[in-house]
Amino acid sequence: MKKLLLGSALAASVLLAGSSYAETKVSGYLETSITSTESKTAGVSGVSTPSNIGHETSIDLKTSKELDNGFTMSAGFGMQDGVQADQYLKLSIANTTVAVGADVTGVADNVSLEDFTGHINQSFHDTGIGEITGAGSISVHGGTAVYVIQKTDMLTFEGAYAPTRNGTQASAATATSQLPGSGYDLAVHGNLGVEGLKVGYGIVEASQDGTSGLTDDVKTYGIKYSMGAFTAGYGNTTTEISGANNTKPSKESSSLGVIYQVSDALSLGVYTGLVEVQDQVTDEELMSVQAGYDFGGMGITLGYYEATDVGGVRGTDESLFEVRTVTKF
Repeated sequence: MKKLLLGSALAASVLLAGSSYAETKVSGYLETSITSTESKTAGVSGVSTPSNIGHETSIDLKTSKELDNGFTMSAGFGMQDGVQADQYLKLSIANTTVAVGADVTGVADNVSLEDFTGHINQSFHDTGIGEITGAGSISVHGGTAVYVIQKTDMLTFEGAYAPTRNGTQASAATATSQLPGSGYDLAVHGNLGVEGLKVGYGIVEASQDGTSGLTDDVKTYGIKYSMGAFTAGYGNTTTEISGANNTKPSKESSSLGVIYQVSDALSLGVYTGLVEVQDQVTDEELMSVQAGYDFGGMGITLGYYEATDVGGVRGTDESLFEVRTVTKF
């Protein structure tokens, strides 16, 4: 017993001594938003929702250290609105990284609609306007997974595998109340050696619960190019569910965005979106106009959004106006 206690004490002292040399950084942000929405159903007058004031807070702690074996270790975790959101441990050498954690990197999210269209305010998906597929639709990276990242001069390859994933998370757009299943994300993105260019392609395959036989299959891709003060991007995501008991149709979402950097502080953006659902006669259309200004220490953004024929129902429309402030520290 004494030997066991002594061994435990020595192990603890080694861990504590090593961690005392690791550099730790703390960062975060405070976000405040004011939103006003209006909805209209076919044949019924529009209904306005009173303005709502919301807040979001985030704190991130990160540490990194060069290990004796030549690897670089980095670790961290985040707190969002007082709840632990993400955590990770990464080991890197040269251009290769292996990691375990939640949300270590976006993988399929790094080639999603939002990534290529670069919204100044929030994306259609994040505001909840319409039914556009967002952030890779369904992804395993939000749960605890094993990651492999390989970087080259022109492309970055990313992969994540999760032995279980929680289908009740908001990122699982098709979920109701499901037991955990497994899944993986794969993505490749980069500039192909062209300055200002980004292209990417990603796939997701995730079992909804491990017992129903239903599997979410997602394909997402896009292209973005910046030249001077202008940036234009296009993204496309297709979601399908396979399995004998499937009752949900496939859905294809696409988005196009153009941003003009008026000055170092002022940006303007225009965006369109389209949602096409299998066997649905009417497509849902989306539009947004956005602006942002950086005051140096605090940013403010404005966004107006419209969604017409929501859910493929003619005359069912939604609109939203939002003002956001972001303070980083």
